[in-house]
Amino acid sequence: MALTATLEEQQRLLELQRLDSDTDAARAQMGRLRSDEQLRELKTQANAIAAEETELSGAADTARTELATAEERVERTQARRDQTRSRLDAGQGGAKELQNMGHELETLESLLQDHEEQQLAAMENAETAEDALTAASTRLAAVRDHVSAREQHVQAELQEVAGRGKALLAQRAELAALLPETLIAAYERARERNGGIGAARLEGNISGASGMALSPVELEAIQALEPTEVARCPETDALLIRP
Repeated sequence: MALTATLEEQQRLLELQRLDSDTDAARAQMGRLRSDEQLRELKTQANAIAAEETELSGAADTARTELATAEERVERTQARRDQTRSRLDAGQGGAKELQNMGHELETLESLLQDHEEQQLAAMENAETAEDALTAASTRLAAVRDHVSAREQHVQAELQEVAGRGKALLAQRAELAALLPETLIAAYERARERNGGIGAARLEGNISGASGMALSPVELEAIQALEPTEVARCPETDALLIRP
């Protein structure tokens, strides 16, 4: 049995197709926004810098501990040297003891020099570690700002697209109510088979559904149909709306 519809209904079917295509595009856009590549890359970057910051924070803690240990070692050695020097300057003890204290003082002076060099190296290491940690924290804060800004942008886009999609669905429901159920059913079956294309215009001998030219025999068969008989694309079986 031939599928029939008034000329007005057939034209409305093209408008229904437009609304459905726009709705499909809105859904696809929402999918892209939900998996926004730029946002995903920014979050990946932020996570990498956060991991680096954690590692650098541990290194800075270690460097601070090593510096504190070096400073304490210098203080202890200085105290022993100063005590030994005071005793030696005061001449406390016998000649042998004073001689030993002189040797001890020389040893402590040399040891103190080593400890002070180690302290200086520890200070430089701590400063380098702190600078690296500060730089990482600064970079992390900047990237997190970018993440926040991108999230706000994506959310605003999602809301806009969702609102547009809602309006399209409302228009679609209003228009579909004006069309026969049999026409809608045939259109929906064609859409399902053809990846969203259920109806298209016939422009000359070109099917808007397939984008291909109809053969003379196919075109003649369509032209022989009554105006109220709905034509179909020979290639896709989508509904073809004649001018």
